[in-house]
Amino acid sequence: MPYNEEGLLAAIKNVLETVQKLRSPEGCPWDKEQNHQSLRPFLIEETYETVEVLDQIKTSADLLKPHLRQAFIEEWGDVLLQILLNAEIASETHPSITLEQIAAQLNEKLIRRHPHVFGNTKAETAQEVIQNWDAIKKQEKNAKPQSVFDGIPQGLPPLPRTMKVIQKVTKVGFQWPSISGPVEKLLEEVSELKSALEHSDLAPEEYLRKVESELGDVIFSVCNIAYFMKLDPEAALRGTLRKFESRFRFIETELQKNGKAPEQSTLEEMDRFWNEAKRLEAGNI
Repeated sequence: MPYNEEGLLAAIKNVLETVQKLRSPEGCPWDKEQNHQSLRPFLIEETYETVEVLDQIKTSADLLKPHLRQAFIEEWGDVLLQILLNAEIASETHPSITLEQIAAQLNEKLIRRHPHVFGNTKAETAQEVIQNWDAIKKQEKNAKPQSVFDGIPQGLPPLPRTMKVIQKVTKVGFQWPSISGPVEKLLEEVSELKSALEHSDLAPEEYLRKVESELGDVIFSVCNIAYFMKLDPEAALRGTLRKFESRFRFIETELQKNGKAPEQSTLEEMDRFWNEAKRLEAGNI
């Protein structure tokens, strides 16, 4: 889509000047204290808040909803701020590191890794694009990888890292030929978890280690099923959390009508309202 070059450049210039002002001697005490490490949790937090908005956008038409449109713009702005702040902090001690350099290097990489668009390489499918991308990445590293896991960021949260690990080993053939394999493995791991839970005669620390180990195996098996189905386990879990929270808020509301709070009610009573929430959900589908 064509963009207003003059307006875009003006907006970028203005926000860069604002960030520089915040970091200047006359700027904000909080912003002046920040460094790359102190900003790290904010980058993660803002990223997840942006993902939360993206989860609500099922089609492009959803962005016509004023609240989603505003949330989309605001959350991506917060992510952009983290990029700008980190670039500004780096440039203060290393003048060669600038936002211009970051953008220029990104542009070069995009062109280099898309020879099917900017060169003569042919790629008719998304899978061919991924294969070309991986091959170019290997050439860029100019070193033979020691493991298929090389290149997976250690800082990734466990679920995304698990999906990366599964993707890597699948590429070299370490995977079942069909989804029946992962499903059977999940049932096996659930059975082993159940068995571990029943061994309460073990020493407390050993018991917890055993249960934790088996629980990890179950979660990994679930992720492998997600991989086969081309689903994101994090997105699935976020959906379940939203559903759970919605149902429990219904419980709270219904109890409040009777002048009660959850801690003042019985499990049976809350479970009755839970089932009512499920029934109402089904009626809205």
